Amino acid sequence: MTMSLSIWISGLRATGVFFSALLCAGLASGQYRDKYPDDTGELRQTVARISYISGNVSFARGDDPDNWQTADRNVPMSLGDRVYTDNRSRLELQVHGGDSIRLGAGSELAALNLTEDAKQFSVSVGVASFHIWRLDDNETFEVDTPNAAVTFDRPGDYRIDVDADGNTRIVVRRGRATVAAGGGQVGVSSGEQMQVDGIDDPRYDVVNAARPDSWDRWIDERESRIARARSRGYVSADVVGLDDLDEYGRWQEIPQYGRVWTPAAVESDWAPYRAGHWIWQDPWGWTWVSSEPWGWAPYHYGRWVNSSSRWYWVPVASGVRYVRYSPALVVFVGGGSGWSASASFGGRGEFVGWFPLAPREQMIPWWGRRRAAEPSVDRASYANRMSVTVVNHNTFVSGGVVTNNTVRDRAVLREVAAAPVLRGPIPIMPTRESLRVSVRADLPPPPRPPAALIERSVVVRTAPPPAPPSFQAKVDVIREGRGAPIEPDAAARLAVTDRGRARATTTVRPAAAEPGRVTLAPRSPNAGTAATQPRPEPVAPVPGRPMATAERPVAPAPPSTTAGPAGSAPPPAAPPPDERARQQNEQWRGRQRPPDTQPSATPQPQPEPQSQQPPARGREGAAPPPERVVVPPARTREQQQQQQQQQPPGQARESAPPQPERATPPPPQPREAATPPPKPQPEAERAKPARGDATQGRPVVERERQRPAEPEKKPPEKDKEKEKKDKKAQDEKDKKAKDEKDKKDEHKPD
Repeated sequence: MTMSLSIWISGLRATGVFFSALLCAGLASGQYRDKYPDDTGELRQTVARISYISGNVSFARGDDPDNWQTADRNVPMSLGDRVYTDNRSRLELQVHGGDSIRLGAGSELAALNLTEDAKQFSVSVGVASFHIWRLDDNETFEVDTPNAAVTFDRPGDYRIDVDADGNTRIVVRRGRATVAAGGGQVGVSSGEQMQVDGIDDPRYDVVNAARPDSWDRWIDERESRIARARSRGYVSADVVGLDDLDEYGRWQEIPQYGRVWTPAAVESDWAPYRAGHWIWQDPWGWTWVSSEPWGWAPYHYGRWVNSSSRWYWVPVASGVRYVRYSPALVVFVGGGSGWSASASFGGRGEFVGWFPLAPREQMIPWWGRRRAAEPSVDRASYANRMSVTVVNHNTFVSGGVVTNNTVRDRAVLREVAAAPVLRGPIPIMPTRESLRVSVRADLPPPPRPPAALIERSVVVRTAPPPAPPSFQAKVDVIREGRGAPIEPDAAARLAVTDRGRARATTTVRPAAAEPGRVTLAPRSPNAGTAATQPRPEPVAPVPGRPMATAERPVAPAPPSTTAGPAGSAPPPAAPPPDERARQQNEQWRGRQRPPDTQPSATPQPQPEPQSQQPPARGREGAAPPPERVVVPPARTREQQQQQQQQQPPGQARESAPPQPERATPPPPQPREAATPPPKPQPEAERAKPARGDATQGRPVVERERQRPAEPEKKPPEKDKEKEKKDKKAQDEKDKKAKDEKDKKDEHKPD
């Protein structure tokens, strides 16, 4: 019986251990695949992927607007970029987050703003369809045309047609939109369309939407292809390009990683990040552009693992709602003592190497405020380190195709793989060749839109940010930052400095030129099936967004937070703002005066933390002078002397807070006369930051605090007088005690 019970208990334990291990493995896999560390910077700017091209399409970068290039798949489009489709051409853009934009023949589209929560495009001519997959509460999506600004209020499907004269037709197949023009705005609901004619005094009609045509049917085909993609069940919905994975690869299960994807037709020596080229794109810097048709999602999201001599992409799981775009998920190697990504080996030239990140390996981004600026040292081992891809320096910076120019010398590969990994900005300066978006030789010459079309202005409801500065204006700033890309705020300041004013990617006009003046009017009051046309209301700003006005059609550049020239990028080693504030607060805390060690009849309460806050908030970057730790103790002793002379011994003053330091010293007269205790300064006054003198480099308040040095010499004289009085009183007391003792001794019997 005892043996059977022992066997039964042992079986239960073994079963429990088995299920516990299985459960822990599943939880570990799920936890890993649900979310990667938030190590890709803090940029809000994002991109749209060129996912489909039919015919001939041209592309113009925001920092090189006069150079029209032939567009290609997997090219990232961002703030300031423009695309133009030739006759019999079509283009599809997939916006990070799940939205889609499709252009018909003879269409031009520009990205006025493109962030995670604000997307604003302009369509100067042609046809464009928009599929809005999701709109959060704080997210906006606006499309501007030559005579109207269209804001999508809900997720849905929208179509916008612009003719050669700038007239606009808005079709809402599903959702709801607000159309602003001529100082007024009109809502358009699902199943309706609105025609807006005229530029200065626009007229409109709202009628039932027309039946779908061949263009709409093609849109439905593209959407159904994305909707039925099997990969959508394994990857976060924020990741775009999943429909290509089903066509060019397969999914399978791998222990520890779950569902992973692998390309179907690749060479035996194939590795990630080899079929394509590198380009420079601010604010991320070096960005990978794949020449593989499926090469978007696996190169800008997730990680790679090599299992059984085959590469597998481990995605961000479907349970993750928000995922940030990355220019590439690789680690660069090279450098050493020279802090350089280009390594020279035995006089054989300079080489640049990189390898893909594996699961659970943290990435140190070379972009954004959280990029590292530390020496090139290894802190961890990398699983894919021996799969390094190496090219010469010229191939890297000129946008050369990596596949045809990889270094195969085993000695070079071993030395580059063993070199320290780079943490921080990649110190390789881009050139004009680094701006090439396509390197294919079989592409036709790019079509160039007519000059009149490029110069056509559009109506905006929300003030767009300034267009990016030219590449030529950025070169010196990038060089000063040791290869660090320029962040959006710094780029906006640099653009305003370069052009002399804030200017958008295209010429813009506010939808409300004069506040309260509405020129938008219905063409006919009884058009369509509705009994009456909706009446326009005055244009209202989009909540949380700056409204375009005649005085300010473009949002101003943010003020500079650095001491450098306008538009200059912050130093690579600068910590984030919250980290800088924390370090500064710690520095000021360390400079507070020590507690008063002199004896006092009545203890004084210590200053509260609010007395330390104003210097930390209002004097960023100004080091406090050493006199600051000397003056306060003298003033504290003065207050103690006043307290002893002015108040009865039994009266308590703990309830009155200490008077904070003032910019102007108090007059010396109150020190001799008995005055009431100083009134506590209001909290709002204590919280005000100290004002500084920019011309002298030292705050005025600190210089003025040095002036009461001479009157502060009086308290020691008072102390001497008090000591004399105390000594005299003590002598009298001792003499009296001695006399009393002598009298007692006289009466004692002998």
